[in-house]
Amino acid sequence: TWWATEGKIALQHLVPAFQSATGLQMQPYIVPGAGGTNAKYAILALIEAGKPPAAFQVHFGPEMISYVEAAPNGVNSFVNVTPYAQQWGLFNNAVYEVLQAGAFNGTLLSIPVNVHRGALLYVNAQLLREYNLPFPYNLSTLIYDTVQLANHGIHPWIIPGGDGGWDQFNLWEDIFLSLAGPQLYDEMIYGTINLNNATVQKLINETNYWFLNFTSYDYPGWQSMTWTQGLTLLVQGKVAFQANGNWLTNYAYDFLNTSAYPPLPQYINNTSITLIESPFPGTQNYYALVIDSIGIPVGPQEQQALQLAHFWSSYQGQEIWTKWKAVTYYKNATDYFNTPAQWYDYQQLINDSKNPQDFVYQLSDGGVFDDVFAQIDSGLLTLQQVGNAGLSAW
Repeated sequence: TWWATEGKIALQHLVPAFQSATGLQMQPYIVPGAGGTNAKYAILALIEAGKPPAAFQVHFGPEMISYVEAAPNGVNSFVNVTPYAQQWGLFNNAVYEVLQAGAFNGTLLSIPVNVHRGALLYVNAQLLREYNLPFPYNLSTLIYDTVQLANHGIHPWIIPGGDGGWDQFNLWEDIFLSLAGPQLYDEMIYGTINLNNATVQKLINETNYWFLNFTSYDYPGWQSMTWTQGLTLLVQGKVAFQANGNWLTNYAYDFLNTSAYPPLPQYINNTSITLIESPFPGTQNYYALVIDSIGIPVGPQEQQALQLAHFWSSYQGQEIWTKWKAVTYYKNATDYFNTPAQWYDYQQLINDSKNPQDFVYQLSDGGVFDDVFAQIDSGLLTLQQVGNAGLSAW
């Protein structure tokens, strides 16, 4: 697993509960790195060598197919967990779009354990209040606020470079989702997008333009910073904006003693509240899914791994785990979460399930194969460093 920060805190609550419930021992092996930038390749190498871990963290959906493609026996190297998900009641009790997001030709190859929301903008509301700036619900207001803050001598953005380009990928895809909408975003995932189409080209060029614009306002020293350092700067009021997913909400609560609030007027205008978690401007009607799951290789420990997946995906396991990490996918949850922002994200998940066309699977967190993920991270990091001159290569 790559749960080295807020996920590690959540594991500290889950592991003893699992061990107490089952009598089994669980030993997490953690390979740190944002979004799995390092752990994915460690897992891939073990699978390719035919020596997979007993169970492993994997983003639900396309990322899991990377492991299928690399495994010695392909799809037969992993437990088909569809019948278990049915037996454990997930098909009746979970938001169906969440399960669909991880189905491969109708088969589930891993068990989901939480739903994160991607395509978010974290905002220091105190800074906006101090300079009497409007909350950026749309892209044009975000552009306006960026320029105004810069004119006041504030570095508006933190887009860290120390995560190998993952933060850059988050920003780029969020701008693209805002401009292009969910259908073209999903076509990007499935490789069916027509890159020769004039409208598509225009949208990509526009995304590149605003990516380079926002990154030009990045905080000094961004090159070596990680997302956690970036969020610390934001909470301290040294920057106003950071584009990422709601793991930042858990990190702020666990390590910075700060609760994130949803983008509602009563919170935005409350002078005692600093941190607002908001859908990236222009994406309010969409839900970018980032779904952590447990992959189970076929092997001597698969029965124990299934016990782990069963406990983790049960409502009891969800209450323990998602209190500290992301939100649950159960349709009937109560507000047991640590922060108001988590409850808001959960309610939005339930409400959006009436509009399946408004879901996307976040590109930077499981929405592409691992090799593509590495290429895009590297390409966007280079583009920010080089600027306009790097556009043709990108």
